[in-house]
Amino acid sequence: MIALARFMLRSYTRRHTYFAPLAATLIAMFILYSYKPNPVMDSYSVTSVFLFLGAAWMGRTFLNHVSPQQEQLHVTQIGSMKKYLLSQMMALFVPIVLFTVLFILFPIVTKMFVRPVHADELWLAAFGHLVMGMLGAALSLFFQTALMPNGARATAMLLIVVIVSIGAKSITAHLPSPLAWLRWLLPPVSSLMDGLLNTGTTVSPHEVWGMVGYGLAYSLALVLVYMYVSVRRDART
Repeated sequence: MIALARFMLRSYTRRHTYFAPLAATLIAMFILYSYKPNPVMDSYSVTSVFLFLGAAWMGRTFLNHVSPQQEQLHVTQIGSMKKYLLSQMMALFVPIVLFTVLFILFPIVTKMFVRPVHADELWLAAFGHLVMGMLGAALSLFFQTALMPNGARATAMLLIVVIVSIGAKSITAHLPSPLAWLRWLLPPVSSLMDGLLNTGTTVSPHEVWGMVGYGLAYSLALVLVYMYVSVRRDART
């Protein structure tokens, strides 16, 4: 699976479809840090959203760069659809880790912060970025050509889901109490972003870690649903 994941990444970078999401994400980061000093957790909260957006965009372009014929060939070579899907997840996780390292270390190395970053803040920000990236990539799984052939519609729907995820806290605040449970159906992007932003002030670090754990569980649940749907689709074909 590692070899297949490596091959997928090489194939993806050769097609240059990665350039737009990569460039947009980096430009957003450079604009954020175009002046200094910057508050620590406030900045990390913003860059975690950048990673969420970039991972969703990159995930969709990554999943659509392989033709159905190539996909079936990979499945045949590796032996099962599940192994192929796990290879996809491994390949998608690599750029998320690289972006996380960049977003965490760049402002520290370039001394963009108003003060030194504490170790507990560093760990919290790092895992927060990883989970936000995983949420973006996990959402993109359901808007690929294999599951949604109309590319324009898939892009529009993914954009809507991303926007609603970011504004979920404000949206659910206006729901009547009988519908308050709907907030648990939405990706916890807004809650995690708010937790990173207000950690140590209105939100305790323990609460933020709880949000990180919930975001991780939500991402894994999306991946499991995607794998179930994909295996069923492959069995029918």
